[in-house]
Amino acid sequence: GKIASTTPPAFAGRNDSWIVRLDSGERVFVKQINLEAAGTHTVQRSVQFARFAEAYPSNAPASPRLIGHDSPRGVLVFEHCSGTSLALLLVEERVPANFSEQVGALLAALHNGPIDGLDATSHPSPPVQMLTAGVPMSRYVNFTIAETSFWAQLQADTELVYAVGSLRESEQRHQTAPIHGDLRLDQFHLHDEQARLLDWEEFGVGDPARDLGTFAGEWIYRAVLDTVTSRSGATAPPATFDEEAATQRITERIATMTPQVRSLWNSYRRAADPADPELPIRATAHLGWHLIDRTIARAAMVARLPGIERAAAGIGRKILLNPRQFATALGFTEEHP
Repeated sequence: GKIASTTPPAFAGRNDSWIVRLDSGERVFVKQINLEAAGTHTVQRSVQFARFAEAYPSNAPASPRLIGHDSPRGVLVFEHCSGTSLALLLVEERVPANFSEQVGALLAALHNGPIDGLDATSHPSPPVQMLTAGVPMSRYVNFTIAETSFWAQLQADTELVYAVGSLRESEQRHQTAPIHGDLRLDQFHLHDEQARLLDWEEFGVGDPARDLGTFAGEWIYRAVLDTVTSRSGATAPPATFDEEAATQRITERIATMTPQVRSLWNSYRRAADPADPELPIRATAHLGWHLIDRTIARAAMVARLPGIERAAAGIGRKILLNPRQFATALGFTEEHP
């Protein structure tokens, strides 16, 4: 049909996208991938997931159907996804109580799927080369002041650089299952209480710990940011923080979110029964990196990083350097009656 109107989505992403209404009344979602930044593989991975979902519907999470694509131009056309982004529901404090449990079961089904014919994932994060060899000039010239400062801090941190390299090597040794590869709350839409998972540009064979850790990291990142708010019925934060008060407040906030991680992990464990005792440890390491990664993303938007973002990165560093110490406290542990 012919295009009747176009509107931007409620949440802008890294790529251009539009909700397009056709003259028939049908709506579709059109995404224009920035191939220079994301790479040509992103379109093909979306196509691979569409084929995977058609072949193995019991393993594939509910997701908008891919209607068509133009690989050379980086264009993907999906059926329109009704519902509300989980990122918005989180801000409005309307996330369903059983959402993390749903996601645990959803990921277990995906990770139990076959890997025949799938490519290995190659997500650019953690960016080991940028930490060890330097930032490409094409990217450096567009850095904000906050990015310049934060990247210099990361590159000078030899313990962090080593831990990131170790995480990357470990991930490559455990590419055993189909994974989403870029799991965030804004990748989920909720419609009629059913979660639908979007954006499969990093789909492929990878380490299940990446999906588990990044999703868990979303909750912990939100907890750290909420340290300076009174969301979820918390008391108002103090006008100023000393180190002791800040540590206590952050600890309390994280404790309110660890039940979400525990619900995710136990739901996943019941459905997948993973024979991998190190999986929760690797997932915790990915959780730690996710807090740093979110701070990197924030630095690209501001001239100076807020203190709470730096705190998130600092907590992420501690977790990444010693995930075994923090796995249980952060929710990667069994529930007990």
